[in-house]
Amino acid sequence: MEPETTMTLPYIDEYNKFIRDYKSGTVNGEEVGQVISRMAQYFSEYNLKLVLCEKKLFLVARDIESRVDENTGKAITSSKAVGVVNATEEHFEADMLKAHVANIEQFINALKALQKGVLNEYSHSGL
Repeated sequence: MEPETTMTLPYIDEYNKFIRDYKSGTVNGEEVGQVISRMAQYFSEYNLKLVLCEKKLFLVARDIESRVDENTGKAITSSKAVGVVNATEEHFEADMLKAHVANIEQFINALKALQKGVLNEYSHSGL
């Protein structure tokens, strides 16, 4: 899997667009809630991708741990197996997906705090 830093990520693009709109003053509490809902959908999608990826990683790890060390003819050591597993594409993909899940979770938390502020401001404005 290629590093996603060179790709456009929909959840980051959406969040950045929302922040631009917010800074221009064209956002209300309902719109913040809609973005939170979409971020929750991204969260669930990436979380499910992570679960599937980790399953692949565990299968790769099991395979590596069952190998024989070519130098000694004995079962591969646990520490060597960990190093080999950590260098796999499956491990990298799992780490990337964990980062996406954490990013989305932070966006959701930030948006919920912002929504609370927007709604408080609206309720105090007398409209």
